Amino acid sequence: MPVSVVEAVPEPAREEVPHAMWQGKVRRSALESAVGAFSRLANYHRLEVRDLARIPRGPALLVGNHNGGLNPVDGLFLVHYYRTCGYDRPIYVLAHDILFRFKPLGDLLESIGVVPAHKGQAHELLEGGHKVLVFPGGDIESMRPFNQRHKIVLAERQGFVRLALKTGAPIVPVVSAGAHETMLVLSQGQGIARKLRLSKWARLNSLPLLLAAPWGLLWGPTCALPYIPLPAKITVQIGEPIAVDACDGQTLEARASQLYTQVEQTMQTTLDQLYSERIFPILG
Repeated sequence: MPVSVVEAVPEPAREEVPHAMWQGKVRRSALESAVGAFSRLANYHRLEVRDLARIPRGPALLVGNHNGGLNPVDGLFLVHYYRTCGYDRPIYVLAHDILFRFKPLGDLLESIGVVPAHKGQAHELLEGGHKVLVFPGGDIESMRPFNQRHKIVLAERQGFVRLALKTGAPIVPVVSAGAHETMLVLSQGQGIARKLRLSKWARLNSLPLLLAAPWGLLWGPTCALPYIPLPAKITVQIGEPIAVDACDGQTLEARASQLYTQVEQTMQTTLDQLYSERIFPILG
């Protein structure tokens, strides 16, 4: 059973990111090491991050499009964020709880602000004044076929807008172009996944077939193998924050669908603009 993200873990004072209301496991030294390590990957992908200053100082719900399978390319903009804004305002990233079943890996992830996406986690973080990064599309979006890389696929998952409406946290679109060109998804395998009822026992909706170096063809569980990403240029656009007024009950339900559509359309428009600038796949 994964350790709860709200458990207090004693750490030396010099190691802790200073937050009065958060008693998590994030360590400044771990964040600095992660930024150093992922800087190489950011350089490899010629990462460009636009309008980083749009991320507010207070609580915010950052909503990103999901790309590249299990390759952590969607979080590369955090390299620029921490180098620009420092380490005292970490962004917590919600991730599939399967990553936390191996405790040493779970502890490592929590030390850099990656937390299991359990019900209530994000709400508590936002109420505590923190920033949370979510990828609503999950594997439905991150394993979409290569020819759909131009599309935002949030899969009608409206949990994130309900979270914003409950807390009043602004929604900040984080749109990435090029990240889904780091490997080639040939087929998503949603039909097979449904027949195997993967969503019931593994919270997965895809059983993809993909082409990735050095393995060649990968299918199903083998897609979890680490691969060498293609050197695609990645551009990340931070959108204007969408103000959200806190509400509940029937008002929340009435506004959820409208807000979801607004976010999805805003992200799609941004992705269309980013792809209009690209001349060739991978090269950018």
